[in-house]
Amino acid sequence: MVATVKRRKKSISRRKKTGIAAIPTNQGFRKFQQIFHLDVEPKEYASIVKGYVRKKFDKKIAQAIVANPDWKFGTSNTAAYCYYSEIDGVEPVPAETVEWMNNRFADLAQIGQVLVKEQKKEEKIKATAYKPSIQERMREQLSEIIGEFEGWVDAQPGADIPKFFDYLKKNSVAQAHISKIRSYYEPVAAEFQALTQKDCPEDLAEGYAHLSKSDVKHMIKFFDAMLGDLDAYANLKKATRATRKPKPKSADKLVSKLKIKKDDARFKITSVDPTKIVGATEIWVFNTKTRKLGRYVAQPNTEFTVKGTTLQFFDEKQSVQKTLRKPEEQIKEFMGSGKVALRKFLTNIRAVETKMNGRLNKDTVLLKVS
Repeated sequence: MVATVKRRKKSISRRKKTGIAAIPTNQGFRKFQQIFHLDVEPKEYASIVKGYVRKKFDKKIAQAIVANPDWKFGTSNTAAYCYYSEIDGVEPVPAETVEWMNNRFADLAQIGQVLVKEQKKEEKIKATAYKPSIQERMREQLSEIIGEFEGWVDAQPGADIPKFFDYLKKNSVAQAHISKIRSYYEPVAAEFQALTQKDCPEDLAEGYAHLSKSDVKHMIKFFDAMLGDLDAYANLKKATRATRKPKPKSADKLVSKLKIKKDDARFKITSVDPTKIVGATEIWVFNTKTRKLGRYVAQPNTEFTVKGTTLQFFDEKQSVQKTLRKPEEQIKEFMGSGKVALRKFLTNIRAVETKMNGRLNKDTVLLKVS
């Protein structure tokens, strides 16, 4: 008995698709083109072709070619040609393919030139097109709203009274329109009120003679509802109107009016940059005229700012000053002290402690700001 031998199926190794960069370029253009068609997504074609066109052609021709819709570049053959042509050291593209592609780009340039001209015409028309002013648009909006209201007026007295407030809110009617709508209908509402008076003018009574007393009462209710809803909506708009927040001033602008002494030759000290005051929590100052050394401390959870020539948000209890008996020596010692030594510097000075008022002047030197 002959034993049967099972033959193993020969496995065919397939190249993994890892994108355009992994396509071999050493097998010629035709092979590259075949693999390109399998591996590269169609959505990439247009960007490859456009990139090639911008490098290969001069600016005007490239602009014309690129003006064509993307589907004109949506073939793998065109994209493969453009990509392959940019690779150095590969086999040349066949001459017939080069000729065919040159003719194709020439056709696209010719079509694109027409498209570019049309696009420029449209842009010129848009640029010169009449644009209504804000006032004109507001008048147009008001006219549309009045037209809606007039439809409700014409439907009276047989129809139900509309919900004016809901209409105004739904259509986000501008607050500027409310007073104008009101002034438009107030005289009409006043006429219906006059019809109920004994001294009603004859011409007015004659003009509304076709209406019964119940019709007149209905119209009074109609306009009361309208004017009441207009007022209610106006109040709503006022309540919900965003308050304008003042634009924060820069540190330079805040300290622009601040008067300080830039430097002092006697004590050999110079003021630090005054803009550092804004946002700081501790300031040391020295008055060269009164010989007072002072320390400003910011209020809890607050930072300093400046208004005019006055420091804002300092703690009145902790902000104190003392007169120096030997200012030259003590200022020198102060300037050489670190943070730890500064904590007890004023405490160690034997002098009467006085409160600070926040005002800085031409004799004040800013020693330290932190």
